[in-house]
Amino acid sequence: MKETIIKILEQNYHDLYTKWVQDLEESTDTLNISYYQNTHVKNELFKSIYKSLHQENEDFIKEFDDLYKKIVENNEALEYISTGYQSFRRTTLNVLLEEDLTKEEVLEIYNEIDLWFDPVFNKMISKCTDTWEETFNAQRKTLVELSAPVIQLYDHISVMPLVGHIDEERINRIKENLLEGVTKYHSSIVFLDITGVPVLDTFAAQGIIESTRAAGLLGAECILVGVRPEIAQTLINLGIDLKELKTFSSLNNGLNFARNQMGN
Repeated sequence: MKETIIKILEQNYHDLYTKWVQDLEESTDTLNISYYQNTHVKNELFKSIYKSLHQENEDFIKEFDDLYKKIVENNEALEYISTGYQSFRRTTLNVLLEEDLTKEEVLEIYNEIDLWFDPVFNKMISKCTDTWEETFNAQRKTLVELSAPVIQLYDHISVMPLVGHIDEERINRIKENLLEGVTKYHSSIVFLDITGVPVLDTFAAQGIIESTRAAGLLGAECILVGVRPEIAQTLINLGIDLKELKTFSSLNNGLNFARNQMGN
């Protein structure tokens, strides 16, 4: 059946591309982001997805890595790639179902598309996350402690990496930068990454909680990541209601949660 699917898609390649572009534009209209109109990136994304029908997963990941780096360099989001894949899946099914098929063949096509799409999509998401974390970890070493920048990861998702000791001067800078970053990037979710904070004392913990509450007034949910056991104990001793502040032991776990939230 896979050979039959590939043959049908090859015969309808131009129709598949035209319908994919139309579906992609309809899906991204509400996002109001200009780079979705980048024809070169759009063409490369389509070819990458289409070629994955013929490729082993390892070959696909190797070629996809180059495409992803181009998208990152242009500050373009994972959401664009995800939307492109979802549009391709819908368009492929529409093109295939235009054929004269029996009920059994239709069911087999749905199953075959799932068997192809789900593993490729999951590997793509995992690769994006791994690549971003490698880049982020390299950049974090060069951050000046007092800067406490807000960095946009994806559309509406940002991170504020905190490094070093947090005193009164820094907590004021953290709050100020957090609120500015939420406004600048229209963030719905902001990770406060305290992996690089050696000790979170009572003063620092209270300052962070106050900052997250202020960000909440702007419509952003702050999530604390990089939480170690001793920091968790500090939060408990302060009587902080953990229902008010979500925490994760790592940024990766937080990203998985955020992707699920934004997908719903």
